[in-house]
Amino acid sequence: MFKKLPVLLIAIIALLTTVNINSTAAQDGFFGDAQTLRSGTASLGIQPVYFTESEEGMLMFRGAYGLSGNMALHGKLGVLEDDTYAGGHLEIGVASEPSSEISLALLGGVHVWNEPGLKISAVFSKRWDQVSIFSGLSYEPIFYDGNTLDPLLIPVGIDVHLPNSSANLILETDIAANDDGEFLQAITGGIYFYL
Repeated sequence: MFKKLPVLLIAIIALLTTVNINSTAAQDGFFGDAQTLRSGTASLGIQPVYFTESEEGMLMFRGAYGLSGNMALHGKLGVLEDDTYAGGHLEIGVASEPSSEISLALLGGVHVWNEPGLKISAVFSKRWDQVSIFSGLSYEPIFYDGNTLDPLLIPVGIDVHLPNSSANLILETDIAANDDGEFLQAITGGIYFYL
């Protein structure tokens, strides 16, 4: 059942792209949020993750803080049975709606999940009213015993702002673009609160 969810999510997003609604600034995706690209804006989130290959779940806690008008710092901590994931990245907004047709952000960071790794990503998004869709490419090399694992992922997701609140719901699937990325292929969702 879970292996069909990435296809279902892509179909829902394709359907949403046919809706003609006014656009404004979009979210950045990768379970992130463009609102923290504003100086002094902060967010906290909780994100359950289901890894489709290992059929295991992880619970992530996330936070972000806007450093300037186009730069934000993100941190996350995840728990998977006896394992702990810790990481952070810097996000730089390159283009944003409505001055551009799409929003584009670049991300770079580090993480540790048993072994150290990097995250180098580009993500684009499009917003219609209170709904954003996003995708991109994420290269997340992991270094172990003198070797390198080279996971490449394609995230696809939807971000919905909850009316009359300071929260967004996010649903995302991370699709492996190579064999090294299969163990990170996941389905995830969660909620962000803006402070």
